[in-house]
Amino acid sequence: MIVLGINETHCATAAVLVDGRVVGCASEERFSRLKNDAGYPRRAIDALLAELRIAPSRIDVVALAGARAASREWLNRVLHDDAYAREYYGLAWPSPRRALGKRVRKLGARFGLMDASRGKFGIPQGERLALVADHLGVSTDRIACLDHHTCHAAAAYYGSGWAGPAAREAGALVLTNDNSGDGLCATASSGRGWDLVRHEAASSAPGSLGAFYSFVTLALGMKFGEHEYKMMGLAPYAPEARAQQAEQALREVFDLEEGTPARFRWLKPGERYALLLRATLGLRFDWVAGGAQRLLEDTLLRWARLMRQRHGGSRLALGGGVFMNVKANMLLAREEWVEDLFAFPSCGDESNAVGAAYLGYLQECGRRGLPAGVQPFGSAYLGPSVTDEQAEAVIRDRNLQGRYKVAFHDRIEERIAELLVGDGVVARCAGRMEFGARALGNRSILANPTDHRVVGVINRMIKNRDFWMPFAPTILAERADDYLVNPKRLRSPYMMLAMPTRPEAREALAAAIHPQDATARPQILEEAWNPEYHAVIREFERRTGVGAVLNTSFNLHGEPVVCSAGDAVDTFERSGLPHLAVGHFLLSKR
Repeated sequence: MIVLGINETHCATAAVLVDGRVVGCASEERFSRLKNDAGYPRRAIDALLAELRIAPSRIDVVALAGARAASREWLNRVLHDDAYAREYYGLAWPSPRRALGKRVRKLGARFGLMDASRGKFGIPQGERLALVADHLGVSTDRIACLDHHTCHAAAAYYGSGWAGPAAREAGALVLTNDNSGDGLCATASSGRGWDLVRHEAASSAPGSLGAFYSFVTLALGMKFGEHEYKMMGLAPYAPEARAQQAEQALREVFDLEEGTPARFRWLKPGERYALLLRATLGLRFDWVAGGAQRLLEDTLLRWARLMRQRHGGSRLALGGGVFMNVKANMLLAREEWVEDLFAFPSCGDESNAVGAAYLGYLQECGRRGLPAGVQPFGSAYLGPSVTDEQAEAVIRDRNLQGRYKVAFHDRIEERIAELLVGDGVVARCAGRMEFGARALGNRSILANPTDHRVVGVINRMIKNRDFWMPFAPTILAERADDYLVNPKRLRSPYMMLAMPTRPEAREALAAAIHPQDATARPQILEEAWNPEYHAVIREFERRTGVGAVLNTSFNLHGEPVVCSAGDAVDTFERSGLPHLAVGHFLLSKR
């Protein structure tokens, strides 16, 4: 049985499920080269079906995440047109044309012709289904539309590996939390066997924790819905007393209401941005970041404890964009009642393609009277492959041998390790592309983690990151205990958890940990998940004694992570990168 799951919001994504197992997943941005590209992910679907050699006619179910969809044009305009976004979020006066547009929308909303929310032009459901049917050649009765937060919960629970007949009687507590989706911002459910039962949900109308954090991001001059990770990285630089001062100021604006259901709410009327500006007037930007992070952590912990008290569960499965906050996840993992924790990889809206696929599969099994057999999410290397043949074609067609040193290496992993010891920085593009916001070795820039100077080198040559942003390590699973404080031995294959590092190990990881609080956002790599990447680190360990490398995504600042061999070469040529390993070919600048 083949199910295609689709997310059409920001960072539009497609996922392919075959007999209950995710075999393909990729986001549209990787192919369109437009960061967080929204709407129907036509290119991603075509690329996955081609990679998996699946004809559209073989698809049994197409599962769309979300009860309805907004237009691609509106979503991308909010994401990428700064002037429009500032106006939309209440930071600028609307133009006369926009003011007229508002009156037209209000009139249209009264007659049910368009969405009443500001600027949010929804696609009519018939048009939405027809777009899918026309592209894939499937009938609309094979298309299902599923609730946004149910998709988040399904990705987290069924992806965790805790579902099925052998599941514990106690079950899992499944929490979702994001900015907003289908009118909700948070849900609490229980997962037992194949059943996923929602207990309570919080409407996004009084407020959402995700929106609070995003508006603080905006108030600090960064992008709403994109740069929240920057504020998380900045927070540890705030002195404790100043972070507490900012937290107290922000608590006068936003908090958790522990009713039934529990909900998040703004405590004062008015424009969110203006409320936050008044509350934080006179506070330095790092203090505000520290205060916002403290408030988010405390609010999320109180809410999770309350949900556990009401609904039980000792295993915690997490979905939704708020759980991209790895520092908050770290604190949740420390809770005594949490025996195990699974945060779905890249658990923003892009993950809903997987959740929709899981749900579509289970519903179709039920309709046909077939036994279900959902498989855990597993390895994230689910995108298109880069082969030596493709690399060779790009090298030949662009005459790269005339400009760079080009060599084919049967033992490319050894050569990469040698360069990491010597020059320190190598970009790697090989095998199947990983899904999600975090590069996991196949579309990565790698560096020697022991040399703190590579941070500046990488930022100058390609990343142009804000000075406070840390890099992250990939650590061999067999060496994880040497570097990380992880008493519950939680798995971390997707860089979704922050962990403290051992004091004696910090010199070895100097360039790949947060310089202020010495935490790491590790990818703990099992050899079976990526033997070739594991071999690179093993060879580096053989030469240095360090079983880890610095790993950051292979992209220019503001651009999507590279996808193809051609993308890798484009980025290599437009940056200061000294070396590119694409397949078994090595390109080095003269």
